[in-house]
Amino acid sequence: MTITETTTPRPAPVEVGYVDWSAILGGAALAGAIAIVLGQFGSAVGLAAADPFRADGAASWQVLVAGLWALLVAVASASAGAYVTGRLRARVYDAKPEEVEFRDGVHGLIVWAASTLGLTLMIGVLAVFAVEAPTLEMIEPEMTDANLRIAGNVSAIFAFATAAAAALAAGAAYFAAKIGGEHRDAGVSVNVAAPRFLRRS
Repeated sequence: MTITETTTPRPAPVEVGYVDWSAILGGAALAGAIAIVLGQFGSAVGLAAADPFRADGAASWQVLVAGLWALLVAVASASAGAYVTGRLRARVYDAKPEEVEFRDGVHGLIVWAASTLGLTLMIGVLAVFAVEAPTLEMIEPEMTDANLRIAGNVSAIFAFATAAAAALAAGAAYFAAKIGGEHRDAGVSVNVAAPRFLRRS
């Protein structure tokens, strides 16, 4: 009597590129939408029109708060979009775990880059329309040398803060996409992040 071994045939390999553009576009759209919504919240409380001077002419803390809000918006939006991309990316089973983590992280960086470029383009277009729109003439208050110095320092600090926020957002996007890829491979349920009353029974 001969024993024959039965083996389950392997499925045919699916041709998938190393860069999953559909997942990237989805994550970038989510990151951009979150950035716009959080930016609207900041504008609603007056952060968009932060005055660098107090009534007595001294430097105002509003600019610092606006810079911290810009940091929060950049990190939160990039992390959310990158996590979704890492979770949705189709894994190519031809690499070691370290290479898979790297590819997930790079997908997060691409999401950050795409959303940043998209928002920059949108802001540029809005700025062009704002310049072409008719504006009322306003009388600007006289600026002293001290106020000009403060305004210059505030502008430099705010520009540095926004650049640092962008760099931190890039790092957050890389690691968020890696975590999303780990959850994808481990089959972690989304119920972990959902409130108890929203979970499926």
